[in-house]
Amino acid sequence: MLPTGESVIVEYRGAVATIRLDRTERRNALTYPMLEALLQACEEVADDRSVRVVVLTGAGSAFCAGGDIHHLVGDDVGGLTESERRDRLVRLHRTSLLLHTMPKPTIAAINGPARGPGVSLALACDFRVMASTATLGTAFAALGIPGDFGGTWFASHLLGVGRAKALYLLNPTLGAEEAMAWGLVTSVAGPEQFTAAVDELVGRLAAGPADAFALMKANFAAALTSPLPEFLDTEAHHMILGMSTKEFEEGAQAFLEGRPPDFTAR
Repeated sequence: MLPTGESVIVEYRGAVATIRLDRTERRNALTYPMLEALLQACEEVADDRSVRVVVLTGAGSAFCAGGDIHHLVGDDVGGLTESERRDRLVRLHRTSLLLHTMPKPTIAAINGPARGPGVSLALACDFRVMASTATLGTAFAALGIPGDFGGTWFASHLLGVGRAKALYLLNPTLGAEEAMAWGLVTSVAGPEQFTAAVDELVGRLAAGPADAFALMKANFAAALTSPLPEFLDTEAHHMILGMSTKEFEEGAQAFLEGRPPDFTAR
């Protein structure tokens, strides 16, 4: 377990890195120092080849209550100009980009209420497991601000623009089953089964082909921005790269031998 900064802790367990928001007295509400530490944590685990899966979660009973308004409009502003505040937020937004594009699967373990940028960070992850007792809401409209950390982009691609607008402009608070029905989360588990559900997904991903997963994520990223002819070229390039790896050798041999593949020896 390694502290990275104010109220953000990284725990390593084998090939799994868990980034935990740990400011329970404020339901893990985000301050700028906390966001700086979160960015640092994401940079570190993204570059660590020994890490095969990354989990983002909250300590205590909440995932993330959003931004701490007392800090975000008070002490943390620190006399910065509008331009300086914008530059800081642009840099901190790299956290969402890393969660979305780092070459390994990312999971948001939504153990409790998620609001505002907490929702955005969860949507940036590849998978979302939500406790049945948790709730989710963007909350930006109630504060008179449009949103940050890529939430509207992720919601638009997950839900379609129409439903994403309803999520942001109408600002509903969704229970876990509603979030599942909307397509916002991957799975829902009861409080007693939540940890086991997260661990089961982590285990499946950690045992999978890490290099192939990285190339798959690169394909999905390219699919969002590339015309089809360009994307097909990218996909072909990644396929040939994948077929040159030890993982493909193991997968093909396991198929021929009629046994499960072992992708854990990189």
